Amino acid sequence: MYHCGMKQIEEKHVANQVGLMLWNHRLDLIALSNLKGEVQVHRLHWQKVWSFTPPKENDDLVQAMAWRPDGKALAIGYSSGSVYIVDIEDKDIIHMFHLGSSSSEEFEDQKSHGVTCISWPVTAGVLENTEYNIYNDASIFLPPPPLNNFKKQGPEDIGKEFIEIKEQTQLNILMVGYGAGLIHMSIFGRYPFGTINLAELVNDECGEYKVLDIIFSDDFSVMQVLYTDEGSNGLYTALINTSVLSAYASDISTVANKHGQIIQLMSHLDHTMTSIHEAWEHILLEMDTKMMNYAASVPEGGVSADFLELLMMGVPSDELELFLLQELTAKGLKKFGSSVELSYSTIQKLVLKQLNVVAQSLTYYLAELRGLTRIPDRYKMGLEEETVTAAIHASFAFLNKCLELQQVIDTSMRNYKAFFRWLFVVIVRLLDEQTPTEIVKITQQELSHIAEFLYNFYNVKDETDDAGKPVRFSLERLGQYLQNQHLTILPDDEDNPWQKFLKENQCLLKENDTIFTTEFKKFSLVQQQNFLKETIGKVFDVTEKDMCRHFSLMYNLKCLENRASANMLDNLKVTQVFDAATQTFMVAFMNKQNGREGFSFMSVNMKEKECSAGAIKYYFSPCLIQTNEEETDQELISLLDLQFYSGEYLSLLLQHPHTPDSSIFVQLPLKIATDNASEFNIKSKSSIFSEKVSRRDLSPLLDQGVYRVLEKMDGQQIGVSGSRKVAVVLARSGRRVRVYEMEVDGEDEDDETLETTPQSHNTTQQSDQDQAVDTSADVSVTEPENITF
Repeated sequence: MYHCGMKQIEEKHVANQVGLMLWNHRLDLIALSNLKGEVQVHRLHWQKVWSFTPPKENDDLVQAMAWRPDGKALAIGYSSGSVYIVDIEDKDIIHMFHLGSSSSEEFEDQKSHGVTCISWPVTAGVLENTEYNIYNDASIFLPPPPLNNFKKQGPEDIGKEFIEIKEQTQLNILMVGYGAGLIHMSIFGRYPFGTINLAELVNDECGEYKVLDIIFSDDFSVMQVLYTDEGSNGLYTALINTSVLSAYASDISTVANKHGQIIQLMSHLDHTMTSIHEAWEHILLEMDTKMMNYAASVPEGGVSADFLELLMMGVPSDELELFLLQELTAKGLKKFGSSVELSYSTIQKLVLKQLNVVAQSLTYYLAELRGLTRIPDRYKMGLEEETVTAAIHASFAFLNKCLELQQVIDTSMRNYKAFFRWLFVVIVRLLDEQTPTEIVKITQQELSHIAEFLYNFYNVKDETDDAGKPVRFSLERLGQYLQNQHLTILPDDEDNPWQKFLKENQCLLKENDTIFTTEFKKFSLVQQQNFLKETIGKVFDVTEKDMCRHFSLMYNLKCLENRASANMLDNLKVTQVFDAATQTFMVAFMNKQNGREGFSFMSVNMKEKECSAGAIKYYFSPCLIQTNEEETDQELISLLDLQFYSGEYLSLLLQHPHTPDSSIFVQLPLKIATDNASEFNIKSKSSIFSEKVSRRDLSPLLDQGVYRVLEKMDGQQIGVSGSRKVAVVLARSGRRVRVYEMEVDGEDEDDETLETTPQSHNTTQQSDQDQAVDTSADVSVTEPENITF
């Protein structure tokens, strides 16, 4: 005999109307969305962990949510098509992406936009490649990874960095339904694997589809998709053969881990480039400002002419003398010289110890990836050798540009030192002060370095065509490498032995992906980095790749078709589950506008070679809670909400027939639901839940112990979790929730209605603060024969 053991542990009022409620299956946490577009995460006793506001200032509403299988991240899908993956510890954005709707332009209906559902399934089996393998240990060949000493990213850097997670032992895929029947697949929530177009799979390009829910079998060999077709006003269930995911699970995870390593390195590259920019701009800003002011006070080309005249004649012009004595000064020049030298040293260290190491590691991992693409029977899916080779080529070019930048830094430091030393001597002489003899002496080599430095003074140009704007002045050659434009002063490599050798042996450049000369000669370091990011992006770009060819449609079941009611699809509530023990997919759905009709139930068993399927409609008569046998109340009990609790129970929320402010919570054993269902031909093209399908009163089939009357709770929505053994009921107002602990023993059951008081609230909150999140939560479900409800 089943017993619906429920113990109320909390009741709370919330500020805004609740939309979605989703329990974490590993931790005692629940995520709730509200009509303001916010997502809040609470503990079991309703202690708020954090609140996440949509980043965009618009009417972005939360359409779907899913917890990562390890329970440590939450995926949130918005009506705009954006998907955010948020870390539960500190609500940092681990990853974000935007899903556009390629088919939406064909329809004026805005329902074809945005995220429609999210699921995050995980396989039951452990991946084969989780054990240590010396051949996969990159640390043997690569230098130690650079330390990440950068500050935490700001909101403008959203989507650029992944928070590092442990090596996955099980394959899990983030599935996002969006647009007009499109499903985006992302391995581990990081590696974009492709997009499934339902229209292609079902061979109906004219359908106006909306994906409602997605589940997999435990080994990922079969995927079941619930979707609606607004053209025919029907609800469909598609069973899709995804055995390729099951067969190549380890291979797919290998590529996904390589992708994670590459993206992590690219993120580090972005931060290093930002640090280089800051080091360069910080010390040169003051000098550039002073030189710009001086350049604006003399005719065009006057800056270079004045300094060259000073170098050759030893006598400055009146304007230059005033500038040297009042603007620069000997003390300021000495201090500035030290700052410049320190800045150049910092940049040089960042290039040597950060950029070089990252680029070498990138080249290594890309080479590994190219090696995988050369095993087409295992790793070809989603990757092309040509694009990986192009990325390796870009990585080589970036390394080459880093080497070029190091040479520029060495030259610039040498020229800067000579320039500042010369100017210091000039200023001291103008002040008629005594200077040591060793400082006054300037060698012929230093003179050539100063002349080379002054040559760059010709690189003076206006920022705009407006005469009133100050001119932009560039003192040295390093700055041009940190701009997103071509180099203005190209490196002189005429005397370079390597360049001479290549010119004499042009055959080496033909069809060679590692040796190049002029292709990237004019690129700045920023342009080279952008080119690298672009080519790596193409490696993992799946927008143009047809992933549907790897999957095939097994069955497309027409569950419901109703051409009479135009808004029928908008009022559907669907839920589905896969029971691994019986290898059965189960679906239940209801019309929220007509709860007295009950719900429709369908199961498809995948154990047999020929799939067996059953369907039935259930409704509830008042005899479920009828106390007087002679009383004949013919009005049916209205169903408010339904959700699968586990592979063994379906949770139902009913309206109390006699007490309007109370509800009835039912734990329906699925064995009862499947045993009474009528078998149907799974290959049939007609609607399954037509008038011919049998309807049955579920009330006489249920024992008294499977339901519980929720007094003073006019519920409208439920959220349940069989793994955590919890349930939450939302009141009709949308602003009051009641939390229950499930599967409690009869003596522990709380029969009296709990009333929350300020004192009890404080006690609960204090106990919550003293208790950490249970990260080692037991996710095992009790065996059916020992379970109590």
